[in-house]
Amino acid sequence: GDAMSAAVSGAPATYYNPAGLLSPQGTSTSQLMFMHKEWIQDTRVEFLGASIVLDEENAIGFSLNSTTVSDIEIRTRPGTPEGSFTARNFSLGASYARSIAEDLDIGITGKFLYQKILIDESSGFGIDLGAQYKTSVENLSVGAALANIGSMQGLRGEKTKLPTLLRIGPAYTYELDGINSRFLFASDLLYVIPESKTYLNAGGELLFNNTVAARLGYQFGSEGRGFAGGVGFAYEIILVDYAYTHLTNNLGNTHTVSLALNL
Repeated sequence: GDAMSAAVSGAPATYYNPAGLLSPQGTSTSQLMFMHKEWIQDTRVEFLGASIVLDEENAIGFSLNSTTVSDIEIRTRPGTPEGSFTARNFSLGASYARSIAEDLDIGITGKFLYQKILIDESSGFGIDLGAQYKTSVENLSVGAALANIGSMQGLRGEKTKLPTLLRIGPAYTYELDGINSRFLFASDLLYVIPESKTYLNAGGELLFNNTVAARLGYQFGSEGRGFAGGVGFAYEIILVDYAYTHLTNNLGNTHTVSLALNL
């Protein structure tokens, strides 16, 4: 359900909330993850991330995020296309997280940004800030992240506005000892600053025997997104996940697969 500010840990924290680098999954201190997403039409997203916990108070992470839109037709006049091209957006990030109190972790990510559309290109820099706090209520934590603070150079005279956004929300874990399972519920209030739009993301995960996970989520307030579902499997150090999202307005459906290694 994309509700990750408090729930995220390991390599995905380099994208959602860098403070989560200090909450590695299981007993691992390092995680490597690759993700592929088939998005709207011919849009594809690739993510490669890594998290390394240095000690109980410090962790670092690295990430590479690439979005491509292929087979865009070139036309200078009505009629047959003169060719096609691929538009690319790319970011390369480095993250750092530190525990500043027994129950409070903070993090920062610095990103180099690049985009190219046909022969036009531009670059820029962005910063993400995040925090995760374990509350006095057992198994309840809250998280907040302010992402994409920065700017891009002009692209043929037009500056690209970064999608600066704020995520804030809780995550609660409940142990189901009778069936050797754990239930996680998380939600995020997502505010996209340039568009002044607010969304509410919510999701749940049922994890059985630390091996098989079933997930459901929903994004409220979106005109195109809504229901999402997925499954995950863990075997020793290997994690495999799949997610499906239904899009409205004839935008199709999206599929996401990821492979992670706990090292």
